Amino acid sequence: MRLQNLLRLIPKSLVRAPLRLVLIVPFVLQVFAVGLTAYLSLRNGQLDVDEVTAQLRSEVTARIHEHVSDYVKTPQLVTHLNINAVLAGQLVLQNGKSLERHFWQQMQLFDSLSAVGYGSRQGDIHAVERLRDGSFVIRAKDRSTNGNYHTYTIDNQGNRVKFIQSSTTFEPRSRPWYTTAIRQGKPGWTDIYPYFSSTGLAVGATRPLYDKTGTVLGATNATISLVQLSNFLRDLKIGRSGQTFIIERSGNLVASSVTEQLFTVNRGSNKRVRLAVTESRDRVTRLTARYLHEQFGNLASIRHNRQIDFESNGKRQFVQIAPLADEFGLNWMIVVVLPEADFMERIEANTRTTILLCLGALLLATVVGIVSSYWITQPILRLISALREIASGKLDQTVAVEGVNELRVLARAHNQMVAQLQASFTALGLANEELELRVEQRTAELQEKTRDLKRASDYESVLKRVADRVRDSLDETQILQTVVQELTSVLVAKSCAAAMYDPVQRILVIDYECVQSQWPSHHGQVISLEDNPVLYQSLSHLECVQFCQLGSWASQPPAALLVCPVFDDQGTLANLWLFQQPDYTYSDLEIRLVQQVANQCAIAIRQARLYQVARSQVEELRSLHCLKDDFLSTVSHEIRTPISNMKLAIYMLKRNPTPEQQQQYLDILQIECARECDLINDLLDMQRLEADRYSTVKETILLQEWIPSVVKPFLSRTQEREQVLRLDLLPDTLPVNSDSNCLGRILAELLNNACKYTLAKRNIHFQIRQYLDFSNLNHTTLVTSFEVSNQAEISASELPHIFEKFYRIPSAHPWAQSGTGLGLALVQKLVKQLGGELRVQSHEGWTSFMVVLKEITQTIQEE
Repeated sequence: MRLQNLLRLIPKSLVRAPLRLVLIVPFVLQVFAVGLTAYLSLRNGQLDVDEVTAQLRSEVTARIHEHVSDYVKTPQLVTHLNINAVLAGQLVLQNGKSLERHFWQQMQLFDSLSAVGYGSRQGDIHAVERLRDGSFVIRAKDRSTNGNYHTYTIDNQGNRVKFIQSSTTFEPRSRPWYTTAIRQGKPGWTDIYPYFSSTGLAVGATRPLYDKTGTVLGATNATISLVQLSNFLRDLKIGRSGQTFIIERSGNLVASSVTEQLFTVNRGSNKRVRLAVTESRDRVTRLTARYLHEQFGNLASIRHNRQIDFESNGKRQFVQIAPLADEFGLNWMIVVVLPEADFMERIEANTRTTILLCLGALLLATVVGIVSSYWITQPILRLISALREIASGKLDQTVAVEGVNELRVLARAHNQMVAQLQASFTALGLANEELELRVEQRTAELQEKTRDLKRASDYESVLKRVADRVRDSLDETQILQTVVQELTSVLVAKSCAAAMYDPVQRILVIDYECVQSQWPSHHGQVISLEDNPVLYQSLSHLECVQFCQLGSWASQPPAALLVCPVFDDQGTLANLWLFQQPDYTYSDLEIRLVQQVANQCAIAIRQARLYQVARSQVEELRSLHCLKDDFLSTVSHEIRTPISNMKLAIYMLKRNPTPEQQQQYLDILQIECARECDLINDLLDMQRLEADRYSTVKETILLQEWIPSVVKPFLSRTQEREQVLRLDLLPDTLPVNSDSNCLGRILAELLNNACKYTLAKRNIHFQIRQYLDFSNLNHTTLVTSFEVSNQAEISASELPHIFEKFYRIPSAHPWAQSGTGLGLALVQKLVKQLGGELRVQSHEGWTSFMVVLKEITQTIQEE
């Protein structure tokens, strides 16, 4: 009654409003009110967060800037004090012990220093270094160390105590702090580098020293570890999860509040490489750096403090950027990042207010909804009651509806319908309806049988056509592509695919398919049967499987699948896959057709594979036959030529020649006999190398004395052929440990090869290089390379085959140069026997062969 009294207060013009307007207007008003309230609340909270974070970012940045500026002043101050002490006569550069005690006192005064030292122009160095455990060591190189780089422990007076280790390869004048000081000619900083005695980064302040005439005397340096900067950043409390980091203008990390290693180690060369901030393992640091690169492009363009914000995965991040520089060339940048989520307290308070407002709006909307629904549903309920009475057989049901205009129209239509039903109901009989239903059912059954007969006839024709086409082909690809196309066409499938079966890995690979338009392709998809045990069990029993795939398998929409194995007496060869709409059911006739096609397909595939095996065997026999002919032709020529020359020399000796001619013929016999022996030795050595029976004996080889004896036989040969042979051997070349016979044979073969294929007036270059590899922290490696280059070029198509046995370059005349084609093959295997590496390149008219040998010369033990 209260609702009826409330409805009476509504004006009659509104009561007759359209139903759509009556239902939509209240809910639109409700949504608008709630949305407006939420927006105002969230907007106020956002303004508060922006204000708080801006103040916090500025304070944190200023604190970091002040701390770092103080931290980097110490090494520059120390180098300045040391230079002044030398100029004032307080420090004598020639007194190494005085320098070492002075540096030791400075290391005790300044805890932030990692090392302090001085290097002279003559290559001497005196330095004190702080180790990981906090102890100090002296590192020196002067007359007292015989020119070697020595390391000593130190007592509590700053004097040397115990010798630790020595190095003969250390050169202080090549160190970055020395070269930087000399190159700049003024105080400055070295590049940041991974510190070798710790896991952090380090940077050195360096300053040159000149005498009164302006001549360089040396340079002093003071090194600091940047690990303490990272520790300071980590100790800062920035909100709940805020973080900060310092970077160079190049984009490399200097320090970070996140615990991570600021450099990476190259696995191949064991070299430590600085970590770029965009490659940081910390997600916030990495995303912030990438946003800065996108926003500013070059970080060097940022000259003033900047406050920006960006979104990451829907979460807002506040960023403060502050440049950090000094008068000595230091140019870093401080970045502070604060997540918006750390400052949500006021927003949460506003959110609670918003919830209360929403509840009030919801209560109001509920009251309005109840009134509206009662207003609308009452007339509808009366119409429903009348319709139920009509359904029960009472056709004299009429209704009168007041209120919404649409309901009144509906009531009039209902009354008209009742009148028409009463007039026509008696003319309809249940008998006629039943008869029509039977006729329709019979017609549908006849149509279904007709379709089944036609489909069976079509399937039989398809099966015959597929059988004829696959029997006529010995190409497996053509067979399977024909099968999937025919099945797709006759079954009107969305897709048909043939998946090849791998019994070892238990996988199926879809290599052939026929896809209808607007259906995705999955060619090349790999299907693991381990992930589909039911499917694997059915296919292993050689049974067809029919199922409905509702998930997103292989990025495929939901579909009804039919999978049929293709097999013979030797096992499963492949599987045929049919795809239809999800509600599709495969009939027995369709399944039988697919099985019969699979049987025909299995026979054709097995025949095609047998044909391919036979064909490959024939090709292999043909290749072996050609290789045998080439080998016999080459070897027979190389064997017969010396024998023919020896026969001719013996014949001429029998004719009583002069003593000079006898000596000439004897020389021919000796040369041809040696040539025959070399050929036999090459064949025997190749056999021993391939059977791993070739032994080597390593010894110390003095290259300065040994190389001339290797090159000497080729000097006269190149002069006779008007070639220019140049030997490049440095006087300070170190000895190598290798097999002299094996190495000599390698170099002789490469020089012989260069002489044979170099034209007159052209150059042959034999160069030997050495360097020490310090990339491994545990040992030092001596790398020696022997490079033979000549002015002749090998085409790119022939270059990969030159190390094959009996290979002769097809573009050259086969007998223009003697040889069996075993020389380079022997060189490759001999280099491998020595544990070396053989490289070849040919371009711009030159061909170069390089033999690289490596040996460990010194093992470094860390204290």
